[in-house]
Amino acid sequence: MNSTDALSPPDAKPARWGAAAVVSLAAIPLLLFVTIDLPLKAHLLLTGLFMAAGYWIATRRPSLRLALIYLSSAVSLRYMLWRATYTLTLDRTADQIFAGCLFAAELYGLVVLLAGYFQTVVLRPRRPIPLPDKAALWPWVDVLIPTYNESPDIVRRTLIGAQAMTYPNKRIYVLDDGRRPEMRALAESLGVGYRVRDNNDHAKAGNINAALKSTNSELIAIFDCDHVPVRSFLNVTVGLLVADPLMALVQTPHHFYNPDPFQRNLWLEDNIPPEQQVFYHSVQIGNDYWNSVLFCGSCAVLRRTALVGVGGIAQETVTEDAHTSLKLAAAGWNSAYLDVPLAAGLATESYADHIAQRIRWARGMTQILRLDNPLTKPGLTFAQRVSYLNSVMHFQFGLPRIIFILAPALYLVFGLHPLAATPSDMLAYGLPHMFLAVLGGLAGARSMRPAFWAEVYEVALAPYTALVTTAAFFSPRRGKFNVTAKDVQVGQAHFDWRRALPNLVLFGFAVMGLLVGPARILSAPLEGEALVVAVIFNVFNVAVVFTALTVALERKQSRSTHRILRRFAATVELDDGRAMPASTVDITESGARIDFYGEELAGCAGWIWIELNGGWAPPIRFTVQNESAAPEGKLHGVRFVDVSETERRFLVEFMFSEPDSWSVAPGQISTVSSMRSIMRAPWRAARGVWGKGVGSGEQAT
Repeated sequence: MNSTDALSPPDAKPARWGAAAVVSLAAIPLLLFVTIDLPLKAHLLLTGLFMAAGYWIATRRPSLRLALIYLSSAVSLRYMLWRATYTLTLDRTADQIFAGCLFAAELYGLVVLLAGYFQTVVLRPRRPIPLPDKAALWPWVDVLIPTYNESPDIVRRTLIGAQAMTYPNKRIYVLDDGRRPEMRALAESLGVGYRVRDNNDHAKAGNINAALKSTNSELIAIFDCDHVPVRSFLNVTVGLLVADPLMALVQTPHHFYNPDPFQRNLWLEDNIPPEQQVFYHSVQIGNDYWNSVLFCGSCAVLRRTALVGVGGIAQETVTEDAHTSLKLAAAGWNSAYLDVPLAAGLATESYADHIAQRIRWARGMTQILRLDNPLTKPGLTFAQRVSYLNSVMHFQFGLPRIIFILAPALYLVFGLHPLAATPSDMLAYGLPHMFLAVLGGLAGARSMRPAFWAEVYEVALAPYTALVTTAAFFSPRRGKFNVTAKDVQVGQAHFDWRRALPNLVLFGFAVMGLLVGPARILSAPLEGEALVVAVIFNVFNVAVVFTALTVALERKQSRSTHRILRRFAATVELDDGRAMPASTVDITESGARIDFYGEELAGCAGWIWIELNGGWAPPIRFTVQNESAAPEGKLHGVRFVDVSETERRFLVEFMFSEPDSWSVAPGQISTVSSMRSIMRAPWRAARGVWGKGVGSGEQAT
């Protein structure tokens, strides 16, 4: 039941057999390089050629990424074998413990690196399959929108977007675990179904499972209550489930229309992509190739019979979505991933909320590791085991990342030795490993993340994920589901000392290493080269931890709704009788920035008609609030007045429902520029909060 090839590219099976043959032949020289001790000069010459070839591939021939993976795997395996056989013999007990911790952290990194290479070895985006010509063959879909404590305004947008979907055979339900009268009234006013239960057992998973008992459509679409679908969502996704009776899950990306805390607090909205972009536009494409797509809890369509067959949404862990997809795969069902953003929602809006969300993910993935390990779970293929295991293992990064930060500082400050090797040997084996691993990671990320930013993301979370994964490993059944806060406002800019405290401690150790490093070099000339290497690593760590700390500098956010970039032609009629053409630049449900093509309209009021696809929205009353300079000229911020429900519906559909509303473009930023952006981010954030501001500004409506 695992193999239905109707949805795979036509050459998928030959490609896999061909890849297997190539890998088998290439394994022989790889094993020879890894296991044979070459003279140091020969090793340097060979790894130098590998590094040059890897750089050429990464910068000039990315289509040869498989060769880069091969080179990186070879030098990384050779490095770790050298580390295991030559560098762990130390005299002092303290050194032995320290060296063992560092080696374990590096071994974890190697496992994740190689599994990640396997997981993303083929990045071939899947194409949708059209629905049958006869609409009578289109299955019915229950659209489930779970909510707990989110504001009705957020849920209203999603309901309007769901109703705007052009797929005819759908029923929409609000699943209100808050059992709120205002949510019932909202559902009734919009004409959608409303479901509640008499308890909150198992949080979101229990909420959806309860709804499965009172609905009966063949397919189930699930949206978090802040994820607004485009009108073509079901038309694009359902065809895959119609074409393959063994298809249980079709997942689409989570796209966010507001900046995440890294982009927002570092004032880098236009300079770095969202933190999750690599997962949704690289890792999941690789998962699709191996039939191991992760269900992400929203923006997905599932087959009811498959879901019911595995007991519904998984309730044993707090990452119910990922666990459910693992169960579906083990039961023999297929999964698909469409790398097309077909919905948009809210990213976490504060550092504290980001930590809380990632803590839940880290706990849940560790629970899966302990309670339903992909390595031992019956029914999975080898490729599925590797893919799911790597997804679970990723969230164990906390302890290794802390060890990597502390290692050079502890050597510089306390003289603890992390390994028994000369600096020249360390560079000869370690530098090629790190250099090619960075290049391989960038190639696998499809230019969706600049170099070294993964370190910033992980350091910002490491103390928290380290704690929760350790606790969950020993007590996997403890812990509860926490709801990610939405529509958060920050009244005043401030530094979140409470959340930053663990990283302040790490930063203190790194700075101590920076301060004592020169003195140690002068006082211990026999260790001079080793100390210089440690100082270099420590300087990098100081920059990364300082940038991660700056994410806790919460930027003021007084907006009630987020602006979305939308260019619409418009006609304006002012109260003084003047009429003129205009266009929107960005828009919300409460206001917009308008280009009046040079007209000075401060303090004016009137009516605006917005055009879309040759039609006009109902006229909306507005007042001009402010003026601002922009590259396209002077713009006016306007506030909509007394917006009716009809006008609100049009505004939501304008902002969210067009099929091409959301797009993702790969970034093009050099490794040097990426490092420079990390070094400059703290100063940029400080200037933004306490200076005149940089970047895109507050953009409040």
